[in-house]
Amino acid sequence: MRYLRNPLTQYPIRIALCLSAILGVVLLLVITPAPAARAPMSLAALPPLAIGDWVFRAGTSAESQLIQKLSDSEFSHIGMVVRVHPEPLIAHATTDDDPQRSDQVLTSTLAEFTAPQLAQSFAIARPLFISTAEHTLAAQRVLEQLQQPFVLAERHSAHLYCTTLLADALDHTAIAFTPQWQQVNAPFFSGEYLFPHAFAHHPDIEWLYHSNNIQ
Repeated sequence: MRYLRNPLTQYPIRIALCLSAILGVVLLLVITPAPAARAPMSLAALPPLAIGDWVFRAGTSAESQLIQKLSDSEFSHIGMVVRVHPEPLIAHATTDDDPQRSDQVLTSTLAEFTAPQLAQSFAIARPLFISTAEHTLAAQRVLEQLQQPFVLAERHSAHLYCTTLLADALDHTAIAFTPQWQQVNAPFFSGEYLFPHAFAHHPDIEWLYHSNNIQ
């Protein structure tokens, strides 16, 4: 979920924010500037990952900061581990991680997903309420959406963005996954939306790693 799109016109949030500024609503003024990019780090020290794990990141763009501000959360984006060998592969819906594959569901290696130019920090969590078979099925469902277009829209409209990609893939679990949608009221961007915050605060997940915890 790198930047927001106007659900009515599909313009990027940058344009929406300019229009909002004209109306006297400058949302980005209250957002703390992004810190300097962190140094590259080795992923060799990560614990073993499994298919179905969730990978969160705090993005580096102003739009990512806006998502964090709106949701009062550390994270602005989420993906799912869909392969672990020969290296972890993350499936996610994004706008501009890869200029050659913009505005779509794609896969990135863990190194790509957590690259300093894209991630101020990142974390990995394992949902414990999902069986191994359900993890596998969820990963298959996510992979079936590859190359589908990224659509950021409110809950009752057609949508496909990072959180809804995962939530839709998990609608088969024996223990229902019912993340909390959040009401947003902002110029050109209003309705119920699903943020990474809803995944990060699920009561039955195990945090495997957080880059901010490494000295």
